[in-house]
Amino acid sequence: MRKARFIQLMLTATIGFLFSNPSTAESSKDYAVMARASWSALECSSLASKSKNFKEQERLFLHGYDQGQKFIAAVKSEKVKREYLSTEAPLMMLLLLQGPTADFMLGRIFEAAQKSALEDVYKTGQNFNSDEMQESLAKNKFWKLNCQLIGKHK
Repeated sequence: MRKARFIQLMLTATIGFLFSNPSTAESSKDYAVMARASWSALECSSLASKSKNFKEQERLFLHGYDQGQKFIAAVKSEKVKREYLSTEAPLMMLLLLQGPTADFMLGRIFEAAQKSALEDVYKTGQNFNSDEMQESLAKNKFWKLNCQLIGKHK
């Protein structure tokens, strides 16, 4: 009797799951967090490139681009509350949300994220670092920021 009841419950749950409308709509906060995910991924993409880790560079760039596209679309359609923009999204990214298209904005954002990520890689104090030192510093920063974890789970 218990086994029949368990099977009935499992069938009901499975059928409900199969025919339910999956909730994929993100919340206002989720969209704002996408801005931070985009910024971090684009910074890490730059570090991976300088480290000559081109597979990670591409993966992180695509993740940052995707998250940035979703965030910009949400901002344009007013799906992000102002309170979350001020608490979750990087200020520099918000300042760069100007331009004719999302791609234009993301280009500006990528440039700023790259500058931010590599600023202390190119130079130490007033002295420029050698190519080998830049690569080493970029690798260390990549690992210190846990870049390898960005965009790996859903």
